[in-house]
Amino acid sequence: MRDFVRLSDAWHGRPDLFQAVMGGYGRPFTPEEEDQLTVLSVLDAVSGISYGTAHGDPELVERGLRTLARLRTAQRP
Repeated sequence: MRDFVRLSDAWHGRPDLFQAVMGGYGRPFTPEEEDQLTVLSVLDAVSGISYGTAHGDPELVERGLRTLARLRTAQRP
């Protein structure tokens, strides 16, 4: 699932890209995989914000903030 973490930023708001990725993957994510993708995305976002801030990489910080905002607004039970 770690490989999908970075891709999820690209497919957000683009159902056509998400469907292309799922088509290539060969099956939809299981509920457990979706949960794992969420957790790994949070960890990646926080790590990116920390590293980007410390090393002057505003694009990395922005991606991390965008990921956290997307996850915060996601409709999950």
